[in-house]
Amino acid sequence: MKTALVTGAYKGLGLAWCRQLVASGYRVILTARDLRKAEEAAALLNTQGTACYPKALEVTDEEQVKALAQWAGETFGAVDLVVNNAGINPKDYADKSKMAKAFFLKDLDAKEMLDVLHTNSLAPLIITKHFRPLLQKSERPVVVNISSWLGSVSQLSFGGHYGYVGSKNLLNVLNKAMANELRQENIICVNVNPGWVQTDMGGQKAQFTAAQAVSNLYTNVVCKVTLDDSGKFLNYDGSEHPW
Repeated sequence: MKTALVTGAYKGLGLAWCRQLVASGYRVILTARDLRKAEEAAALLNTQGTACYPKALEVTDEEQVKALAQWAGETFGAVDLVVNNAGINPKDYADKSKMAKAFFLKDLDAKEMLDVLHTNSLAPLIITKHFRPLLQKSERPVVVNISSWLGSVSQLSFGGHYGYVGSKNLLNVLNKAMANELRQENIICVNVNPGWVQTDMGGQKAQFTAAQAVSNLYTNVVCKVTLDDSGKFLNYDGSEHPW
């Protein structure tokens, strides 16, 4: 049985990833900052005797990441798929003065910007760093980082939104570098644009439900990518997204 790790997985796109993966025969490590929320989400998926393992994980805490990787190694021996889904978008902050510090140039604050970059850009690399030995033991290891069309420099058509836009663009280039380093170990690393999705972040008028978005990504990306695709920024239909 294949093993997958999904971060930020107690609701929305992350929960949809877990549901898709358990239905596809994976055992899934479902993570959330709050263990209770992870346990409640896992309980929704374990009604059919599936294998979903809830774990608490703050993705910016490297010691927690390290401990989770050690547990996964002792429990499963290998990990076949890592979905770096956890992320933050300042536009969704309840505190609008805090939001402004990573959104508008006149209010920009370096610390607020760095907090967004830590979660959205650096945490996926740190997670891959610690799960690398387990990915090396897989016959077909894949790392999927959830990016956004807002990470595209050539297609950006509005101002502001610095924290989120910057973090997704940085994630794109960092993944390209990571993919080049891990290519010799046959680890496939791709960034994906899931499209406009009906989540808390995307709103209910979005193009895809979370289930549709994940089905697209699983079918067109996870099941099809090869080492030749490693480092690419891919759309939900498997096509390359403009950088």
